[in-house]
This record gives sequence, structure tokens and C-alpha cells, in this order.
Amino acid sequence: MKKFSLAAITAIGMAVASPASAAQFGFTFATSTPLFGGPVAGNGVFTTSNTAMTIAGRTAFAITSITGFVNGIAIAAPTGSYGNYFTTGPSFLDGSGTSFMNANGGRIDFFYQDNAQQYRVNTFSPGSSSFVSATSAAVAAVPESSTWAMMLAGFAIVGSALRLRHRKSVRAVA
Repeated sequence: MKKFSLAAITAIGMAVASPASAAQFGFTFATSTPLFGGPVAGNGVFTTSNTAMTIAGRTAFAITSITGFVNGIAIAAPTGSYGNYFTTGPSFLDGSGTSFMNANGGRIDFFYQDNAQQYRVNTFSPGSSSFVSATSAAVAAVPESSTWAMMLAGFAIVGSALRLRHRKSVRAVA
């Protein structure tokens, strides 16, 4: 009966748990050529899904969240109006790029301008536009909450099994 219970709990845990599906890519940018307004600098992390798709002939991953800072102001969230795809190839953002808000409610558009072959950042409130030097690199993956839950459930099951086993061996000696 106990073996059946353990097998049932394990099966339920595997069915409920979803696989980790987030990839993270750090980014930085800074003004290289101002077009108008003040200079802009930012850094942060794109979190993407692991589901690849093809956008304009390039492998792309949907950006699910953005964290970081632009000109010292925290990034609040993507707005979704610019496509929000992290791509592979000569640039990590396509021409549609990504659009997100800062904590003050100002919109920031970050994209790759193909005809200039440069990254560009436009800010709204205050308004500015600059070509920027930009880099991106993969960041070590962080386990999702379902992964942590599975790990803790596994520790609990192993702990209770060891505890039951210890009680049986103590009773047998006495």
C-alpha cells in the first residue's frame, strides 16, 4: 500500500509539474550617435520562452518579461506593441524590436534598424532617439517555481521514507 501511495504521488507530481521554459539573455546599450534629445543607457535581462519560431527567416523566441534600468529608472514591463522577440542572427532584436515601459510610465522602443545596421533606442517622456552600441549574452537559467516545488516534494518524500525506515529498524531491535 505504501509503495502504491509513493508511486501515485510521484505520478501526480510529474503530471502537474510543467517543465522549465524560460531562457534569459542579458543586454546593455549606450548612446553611440545621438539623433535628438539626451543620451540613453540601459541594461537588464530579457526572459524568453523556449519555443522557437521563425520571424523574417531568423529563429526567434517570444520575450515574456524584461527587467533592468534605462537611464537609472527601473523597467516596468513590456507593452507588447513592438513584437517582443529575441532573435538569433546578426542582431538579437529584429526591426520590430521590443517596446516596454519604465517605472515613470515612459515608453522605450529598442530595435535593430536594418538600413543603418545599428541598434536604436527611442524614449518617450522625455523624448530622445539615439543609435546605441548594444550587446547581449545568455544568462544562467533560474529554475521556475514548478521546478522548486518538485524538488521540495522530492525531499519530503525521501525524508518521510527514511523516517519510516528508521522507525521500523528501531522497533525490530527493541
